[in-house]
Amino acid sequence: MSSAFHIHIGGAGVMIGDMLWKLYEKEHNETTQKNYIYEQVDGHYHPLVLFIDLDDRMIFEVQRNKQIQFKKNSFLNGTEDASNIYSKGNYTYGKEILDQGLEYIRKQVETMDRLDQFLITTSISGGTGSGFANLLMSRLILDYGNKVKKNAFILFPSSEMSNNILETYNATFSINMTKEYFDSVIMFDNQSMYSVIDQQLDLDYLDYSHLNNLIAQIISSYTGLRRFNHIDNSKFFQNMCPYPNLHYFIPSYGKMSLINDYTRKQSNQTEFIKYLTQKQIKLYQCPKNPKHLSTTLLFRQKEENHFYGKFDSTLQNLEHFYNQTPRVFQCTSSNYQVLSELAQMKQTGTFFSNDASIVSRFRLLGKKFDLIYEKGAYLWAYVSEGLEEFEFSEAREALASIESDYSQIDVAPVSTNHNN
Repeated sequence: MSSAFHIHIGGAGVMIGDMLWKLYEKEHNETTQKNYIYEQVDGHYHPLVLFIDLDDRMIFEVQRNKQIQFKKNSFLNGTEDASNIYSKGNYTYGKEILDQGLEYIRKQVETMDRLDQFLITTSISGGTGSGFANLLMSRLILDYGNKVKKNAFILFPSSEMSNNILETYNATFSINMTKEYFDSVIMFDNQSMYSVIDQQLDLDYLDYSHLNNLIAQIISSYTGLRRFNHIDNSKFFQNMCPYPNLHYFIPSYGKMSLINDYTRKQSNQTEFIKYLTQKQIKLYQCPKNPKHLSTTLLFRQKEENHFYGKFDSTLQNLEHFYNQTPRVFQCTSSNYQVLSELAQMKQTGTFFSNDASIVSRFRLLGKKFDLIYEKGAYLWAYVSEGLEEFEFSEAREALASIESDYSQIDVAPVSTNHNN
């Protein structure tokens, strides 16, 4: 039996993981294939996971939850954080815990019949989530090769909102990692998620728990294909990649509702799909209109429906390159909630788009990088921690390469697949 191994890196990645495993625990009794993400020992289920950070603050927060039976080797932290600097995570502090982290992973993987994928959560704005993630992934590629899929759910810098002055450097240094080490990258940014949650929920106050919940719901639906339906999800995203390097996907998710919202009603199929395919609810917003290379709808409800969305006109009339038709999958399970103020909806959905308009966000990141690099701002913070100056140019070239790949499609005419 195959299994997936989760790795949650850095402060943001760890807190996303915390929310995710709380959600998995809610779903546990309904899950039909528990050993996909757990190891069973004497009737007890232990998560197959590593939470890893360069300091202990977020790790301790997760460990306080005694209801989930984590193993001791599911947690690893260093003694000093990366101070939001990529090179500290990649060259100095990160190296101190790398081998131990790999050993923790190896010991848990050895309990599996077969490892089919790593699922990674991280933020490439921070020093650990960018630098240490790069260091760890470079070794996982060597140790486990390309047969084991590496699918990442990554927080990217927002287009305008920021609380980290160094995130532009960190994200740019991480671009080659996202291109070379991952088979798929599902992209989020805080600003876009705040906007979408604000559209769906009338909340007086939004915090990171709402953002983490949103990402956890999407990951849970994805792994739910295996856990509830016994569908091999290891190639789910691979089939959305017309070219190997163009494996960046933008999700949309809905609908969410407050538990005391007595006006909510269940949307019919047409309304629901129209809602999910709106540009306004993408969790990584691009200023241009979408240019779909490929799309997939993953909807989730307890009652099985083999025909859901297969003949929906909204899906069929989406413009795609290469005349592709959107794929539709169902995760047949209830929609559990961790946050007490959110209602357990009968139906939710995630719409994944491989969208060429994403090039506008890569260009924006490049412009921000050029602006601060030309001024020589903060170079010392990276070079003093072991990074060579030529690596700034290499990182910018890697970003330019992705810009170029997507630009060639972005300027091409779109093939349509109207099937009316």
